[in-house]
Amino acid sequence: MTSTNTPKAFPHNLPEGEPELLLNELQTRLREGRRLFAEVGQILAEIESRGVRDLYGYNSIAVFYEHAARVPRAEAKKVTDRALALNSRRTRDGTSAPPIAPLTGVAAATGVLVDAGIDRIVAVMRRLPERIPASTRLEVEEDLVSLAGVARPREVTVAGTDWIARLDPEGNDSENPRTRRPRSEFWLRQKRTGRWDMRGNLDSETGARLNALLVPLAHPEPSGEADQRTPAERRGDAFAEIVDLAGCGPDIPAPRQESDRIAAEQAQPAESLKKPSPRPMPAIPHHRPPAAQTRQRSDRRQRPDVGGAKAGAGAEQARKAAHVRPSRWWSRLSRPRSRTETSPTTHQRILDRLPDGDRAPLNGPETP
Repeated sequence: MTSTNTPKAFPHNLPEGEPELLLNELQTRLREGRRLFAEVGQILAEIESRGVRDLYGYNSIAVFYEHAARVPRAEAKKVTDRALALNSRRTRDGTSAPPIAPLTGVAAATGVLVDAGIDRIVAVMRRLPERIPASTRLEVEEDLVSLAGVARPREVTVAGTDWIARLDPEGNDSENPRTRRPRSEFWLRQKRTGRWDMRGNLDSETGARLNALLVPLAHPEPSGEADQRTPAERRGDAFAEIVDLAGCGPDIPAPRQESDRIAAEQAQPAESLKKPSPRPMPAIPHHRPPAAQTRQRSDRRQRPDVGGAKAGAGAEQARKAAHVRPSRWWSRLSRPRSRTETSPTTHQRILDRLPDGDRAPLNGPETP
């Protein structure tokens, strides 16, 4: 099982100006690395056959490879799933479990397939319905393996989707409901800025038709100046032009909800139209007088005369002024004056009104 081919050491004395030699050396190392990694998958399948718990005490082959190779759990699961899909193994009851893609495993052992291409082939083989005969499955896998040896993984996915569409056009398998062909989906929502965000998942035919409409309109402008728009902006302008053309067409279908609403209105009985439903009487809210009127009424009850009203108004103005003026300045003005602060004019008036014998100084005895 272990490879006996020893890879050649890289010659550092290659002559300059020979890019083909460097390319050949790179492809040789890549092919050798993929071949050795395919042998790692064969070893993992053999460990799974013998029982990874009995051999090393791990519950699964993915956990064992995670600790043995010191890789993340997601990468370990991907490697072990690929290994079990390409190689046959024995189950715990002694029966043999055939691989999902046997031809892919044989090609992977030669180092001509990349890991991403192998995963795409395995995904397509799992999506094929069980009712397809074995000869047809081998034909599909052989075609995909030949394509994966010379093309990128994206082309392998496109070819596999085409095979599934031809072998299972309805996408409906009674034995395995998971292989049902998904329908096209489209989401459109408006953002707070007013712009619209859209995304979708179209089937192969609808996507190809939309792409055929977008490509001619998304080309740069034929004018002499360079088109400053990005490819995404050109596709956005092309899509807007397609929407304008579709909206101006003469065969625009009527909204479906309008016909449904008309049919629902016609189905209503005539009695419901003649007898209108009684409207509930609105509740009369409790009328509450304004605060100004309430305050005015309370003032009328409390003031006995005009002088009291003026005093109340003065006190009200004083309270308002206390909120507006600074506290220190207002306290100084509101403090009562002492006798020493009496003005001379007021003192003279008081002395003039007293009898002659009672004219004594108000601020205390006179000093000689």
